[in-house]
Amino acid sequence: MSLPRVLIVALLGVASTGAAFGQQAAATIVPQAPSGLSIAFDAPHGQLTATGFALKATPMTANSTRTTGTIEVALSINLVSKFRKGTTFPCAILVLGGQLDAANQKVDGGMETASGLASVNAANPSTATCMLSIPYAWTFQNDATASTGLVLAFAVAGLTPQGVTQRSTVQVTGVDALPASGATTTFAFDAAL
Repeated sequence: MSLPRVLIVALLGVASTGAAFGQQAAATIVPQAPSGLSIAFDAPHGQLTATGFALKATPMTANSTRTTGTIEVALSINLVSKFRKGTTFPCAILVLGGQLDAANQKVDGGMETASGLASVNAANPSTATCMLSIPYAWTFQNDATASTGLVLAFAVAGLTPQGVTQRSTVQVTGVDALPASGATTTFAFDAAL
């Protein structure tokens, strides 16, 4: 006795479906992405902090590079929100630089911060300016395969006279080239509150 072709195809389909459901794949563990750089701004205290990277301790050796310089940041702030009378605008910058090992979340170099208060433009009270300067001196091991650079973060907030953060912004730039040793490098950024 022979089965009709349609019935054979249907029986094979059911059998293969049952076989597929009966199989279990081996458990696969997906690696977690590294935590990466995380920036936080404590506006009442003017502190900009970074986590997620480890600073690598580098002793001075014959194979070390020492780099120095100054980073100057001009931050132009467009005051769009309605702020209470007496609001101040704390601002801060953070510079992370040297040899950047993103795969292992390490920096062979240093991290610097500076903070201040933005000045509201008397002629145009809907704008403010924050000028900050960070001198740095970092030592790191010479490694021809490592990439060097700077990561900058900046923050500004509207702080009420009672110390409450009414509005804030924190921004992180991409990786910029590490300036030549001894150089003063200027960056200009725009922000809105």
